[in-house]
Amino acid sequence: MSAATFFTLITVIGGIGWLSLILLSPFWKGVDGFVIGIVFAMMAIVYSYLNFGNIGDVGGPSAFMSFDGVMRIFSNPYLVDGGWAHILSLDILLGIWIKNNAAKSNIPYWLVVLVLLLTIMFAPFGILVYLIIHWIKTKQYFVDIQ
Repeated sequence: MSAATFFTLITVIGGIGWLSLILLSPFWKGVDGFVIGIVFAMMAIVYSYLNFGNIGDVGGPSAFMSFDGVMRIFSNPYLVDGGWAHILSLDILLGIWIKNNAAKSNIPYWLVVLVLLLTIMFAPFGILVYLIIHWIKTKQYFVDIQ
């Protein structure tokens, strides 16, 4: 399979996860289990296949230890796809955490959706916005992470 096809596959899987999380959460209590058990697991499989199948081409795991090594990693299209799977899979876990933490903090769902949309595109910024909203709503900066 070409790197471009892997990229499309990863993006579609991630999109299914995000759409499920945003659109189905208010109606289906099992959506987190689906997103973690199916979507995240599929992303982890694709990530593992791409990463472990191609890391030898750029000098092995030690490539992660230097700037030049990381540049070699990002020059390999299959490892870029692995990085994309890594980003999307971790971002969706953050989205689940934001959604669940916001529910415990009584933050309106419409506001959560806006934060999740930011998190899809700009995860650290989306989380920062959530922390600010949480602080304003609860007067507590340090969020209960459970």
